[in-house]
Amino acid sequence: MMKLFSCRTPILPKISPAARTHHAFLEVEKSFIMVSARKKQSLRERTAGFTLLEVLISITILIFISLAIYQSMTQTFRMRDVLIREGDFYNGIRLSMGLVERDLNMLFSPVAYLPPKPKTPQRPGFPGQPGGFGQQPGAQPPTQDELETAAELGKLTDFWLPSTVKTGVRLSRFVGEEQKMSFITSSHQRLYKDRPESEFVKVTYELREEKDEDYRLEGARTLVKIVDTNVFDDEEKKDTWKKAYYILPGVKTMTFRYFRRDKKSWQNKWDNGKTDDDLNGKYPDLVEIKIEVIGGQRLRFDGLYTLHVGTPFYGLEKTY
Repeated sequence: MMKLFSCRTPILPKISPAARTHHAFLEVEKSFIMVSARKKQSLRERTAGFTLLEVLISITILIFISLAIYQSMTQTFRMRDVLIREGDFYNGIRLSMGLVERDLNMLFSPVAYLPPKPKTPQRPGFPGQPGGFGQQPGAQPPTQDELETAAELGKLTDFWLPSTVKTGVRLSRFVGEEQKMSFITSSHQRLYKDRPESEFVKVTYELREEKDEDYRLEGARTLVKIVDTNVFDDEEKKDTWKKAYYILPGVKTMTFRYFRRDKKSWQNKWDNGKTDDDLNGKYPDLVEIKIEVIGGQRLRFDGLYTLHVGTPFYGLEKTY
């Protein structure tokens, strides 16, 4: 016989009303928690970033940092400009005084080339002149060129003394005033290969008004170095090679003084070309320069320089 199977509804356990109520409460609470979590997550996604207060604080801090960097950089550049300006000011003075010292140290005068003074007196005169010590008895009379040369060597010029010896050697002339000084120096450097120049040059230091408005200062002048490579007075080249170099602007005052060792005294003027003076043919042993220089931005310099003049022409002082 065949067995018949029938579908039966499963029998659930009986649940009390209180349990059903508790279960429903748990379901509602679970749903509420899930909804709250979704809302919080959505709100967090919508409000991600800084608040307005945080942005303002960040901008304020950034402004203070930028101001500090700007002030530091500005102060650095300002100090750099001050150092450059002061460096140019003092370097200009140092280089200018260095040029004067170099020219004085190499002052040219053929004192060492002069022959010794004769023991027996001889008649004055120049080479080739009748009766002069350069002409032997019975010799031929001098030619016109020799007479012109002798007359030319016997003249006093701005930079040369007259020749008084038969060799024709002439001493250079040194003229010094309180604000001007001129002499011949052997410090010239020839820059061009075929230019007819030598190491000798006429030099004059004096104060002049500044031509360039960028360097012009009220109540100040400029130290000028005037050079002329036409040392030996070639009339055809007279004043054609003369040049003026403005080497130190802003000079308010400048004075020269000249020391005489034999009398141990300072003099305000010096000219070894005057025959009626005991300075004839002599050179100062020292030159003192008192200078006052002003510059922009209240720069100021007061200096006193003592410079040696050439080699000791008249020997060294005794040390014993």
